[in-house]
This record gives sequence, structure tokens and C-alpha cells, in this order.
Amino acid sequence: MPIPQRIIAATDFSASATQAVRQAAHLARIWRAELLLVHVFNDSVWASLRAVYDLPGWNDVKPVVNQRARLMQLGKEIGAEFGVPVEVEVLTGRASQQIGEIVAARRADLLVVGEHGENWVRDIVLGGTALKVIEAARIPVLLVRRSDPGAYRDVVIATDFSASAEHVARLALAAFPQAQKMLVHAWLVPLEASMRLGGAREEDIERFREREFAQAQQGLDAFVQRLGVPPEALQPLALQGSPASVIFDQVEARGSDLIVIGKHGGSPLDERLLGSVTQNILYHASCDVLLNA
Repeated sequence: MPIPQRIIAATDFSASATQAVRQAAHLARIWRAELLLVHVFNDSVWASLRAVYDLPGWNDVKPVVNQRARLMQLGKEIGAEFGVPVEVEVLTGRASQQIGEIVAARRADLLVVGEHGENWVRDIVLGGTALKVIEAARIPVLLVRRSDPGAYRDVVIATDFSASAEHVARLALAAFPQAQKMLVHAWLVPLEASMRLGGAREEDIERFREREFAQAQQGLDAFVQRLGVPPEALQPLALQGSPASVIFDQVEARGSDLIVIGKHGGSPLDERLLGSVTQNILYHASCDVLLNA
């Protein structure tokens, strides 16, 4: 899979958004990719502010013009710091819709956003509309938490063997060739606690555990074969436990700086809710997250 050649970084000018922009610029430099900085101005929010706060001089304010000048200045600073050409564009409307449209129009390969923002970034990435922006983008999304830009040193790649997981794993292999990588699949015996309530013996449950582990290991082997890389390149590991807990444990133990995960596959309800595993990762990961749409 080719590395991204068109990167869009979204900013609301908050500190965390600027961190994301700087990481996007770092990636654009090492990948020799195009970089577009985008700011979405919500005109309905501005209208509401003017209605609530009747401040002198507000009628003369031209926020879109001001934001465009601010974005152009940021683009110049980022371009000079990282030695990359930077385009900028200010859009008006709802962020998820506008981001989705410009991602499609520019045929972007990667969307980069910060963790917290003054308004829409926090709502989109970590709020109830997370799936909206990811589905609108329909490309991998990098959520940046790191304070300083740089290469990723250690990457935990989570897989449920789905097509989404395979796509983002291939991206990680191509984009971060120098990083140490672990491929993790978490497995559980379904309804193990209920089985005990129903009178299942411990030896029966252990037999089911052995079966689940064997299936998980077979799935990992097949997944690595599909990726076409030697197992030592990924350090595949099947671990018992809930997926989010397993991933967080590995990140902490390894000191990883990036989690790579596909949108959780499953039932239509799982798809609408982004998946509890993916939601948990987005909310609670201590490092950057690369999420495949």
C-alpha cells in the first residue's frame, strides 16, 4: 500500500490542533506529501454569539476574513519550520460535512486532527459525532496527542481480522517502516461468566479457552500471511482479555507512541456506534491513534 501523498490537517487554532498540524507537517516532509490546512468556520455559531452577546463593534467584525488571514499566517509559519509547501483553505458550515467534502474533492489520503479544541475538534473526534466525521472522511484519521512532532518509534497494531483492520495495518507497515511493531488480537470466551452461573465446570471453560486461543492464533497467522510480511516484522500476539484493556496494557508495557486500529467490525449497531472498542481507544489512549474509516 502506498504511503499517503495528500494530507489534510484540520485546525481551530487551539493548542492541541496546532500540535496536530505540526505532526502533519512532519509526516508531509518525510513522505514528500502535499499538505493542506483547513479551518471550518461555523457561521451559525457566530450568529448565535452575536445574538447572545451584544458587544460594541461586533457588526464590523468579519470573522471569515480574519480566520483566513490567521490560517495563512499559520501556513507560512509551518511551511518555514518544516520546509514543506502548505496550502490553506477556510470553509464555512458544519465541520463534519465540510471536512468530508474537501477530503473527497482533494482526494486526500489522511486526515489529521488534534485531541481537544475550542469547539468542533473535541465534539467531532471525542464526542457523539465521532462516526460522522470518520464516515464523512472515509479515509484514515490520525488523532494526535503528542506534544512534539516526530517519527513514531513503537506501534501497536490492533486487529479483529476485518478488512478495515487489514487496510490500516498495511498503511502502518508502509508509512512507518522504521518503527517497532506489535500485532495484537484480543480474545475472550463469550459469556464466560454466564456459563459459570449455568453450572459449567472450570475444566469445561478451560476447554473453551483453549479453543478460542487456537482460533485466535490461526486468525493471526492467516492475517500476517495476507499482509505478506514475516511474523518477526510484526510480533503477532494473541492475548486473552477485552480488546481495549489488552491494547492499553501493551502500550504501557512497551511505551508505544501510536495505536493503529480499524473501525470495529460487527453488527449494524456496532457500525452506527463506531464500536465500543474503537470509542474506548479514542477516548482513553495515552498516545496517538491512527484509525481507519
